[in-house]
Amino acid sequence: MIITTVCLGVILAGCTSNNKSLESNEKSQAGSETLSQSTTNESSIKTTDKANLSEIKVTVEEAIKAYEEAYPNTAITSLDLDTSFGSYYYEIQGVDDSKEYEVKINAATAKLTKEREETLDREEQNGVEKENKALDLKGLKSLEEASKIAQESAGQGEAVEWSLDRELSITYWEVKVRSGNDEISIKIDAQTGEVIEKEIED
Repeated sequence: MIITTVCLGVILAGCTSNNKSLESNEKSQAGSETLSQSTTNESSIKTTDKANLSEIKVTVEEAIKAYEEAYPNTAITSLDLDTSFGSYYYEIQGVDDSKEYEVKINAATAKLTKEREETLDREEQNGVEKENKALDLKGLKSLEEASKIAQESAGQGEAVEWSLDRELSITYWEVKVRSGNDEISIKIDAQTGEVIEKEIED
C-alpha cells in the first residue's frame, strides 16, 4: 500500500510538471507570434508612409497645365508636392476675381480631384488676392534642378518635399531635404536658382 501510494504520488507530480511545461511553451509561442505580428504591422505602416520618389511621373509643367484646364482664367497662388498615404500628390491652389480653388493631382497617375471652391473674403475680391499672391510661372527651375540645388546646399540628404510659393515679388521653391533625423528647409529663387534661406529643423 505504501509503495503504491508513493508511486501514484510520483506519477501525479510528473504530470503536473509536464502540464506546467506545456503551458509555459504555449504562452512563449503565443508571445512570439504576437511580437512577430506587431513587428510585421509596424514594418507595413512604415513602408506605407514612405513614398517612393520614382513614383513621380507627372512633371510640374504637366500638373500646372492640368490645373489650368480645370480652372481657366485663374492665377495659381501655391503648389505643393508631398506624400499622402504613401503616394505623392500635387496640391495646387488658385484664384480668380471672386473665388479660390484647390485641386489634388496624383503624381503617378495624373488623376485630378477638385478639392475645394470657396468665395474669397470681400477685401480679397476684384483682383486683390490675385495681384498679391499669383506665382510667376515663367522660366521656373524644374523639380530636378531645385532638388539638386537644395541637396548641394544641404551638403547631404535627399529632397522629399517641394513647395512653390511667393513672398513679396519673389516666387520661390521651398525644398525639404531629409538627412537622418534632420530636415533642412531650403528656399530657392524659382527663376534664378539662388539660395535665399536655409533652416535646419530637428
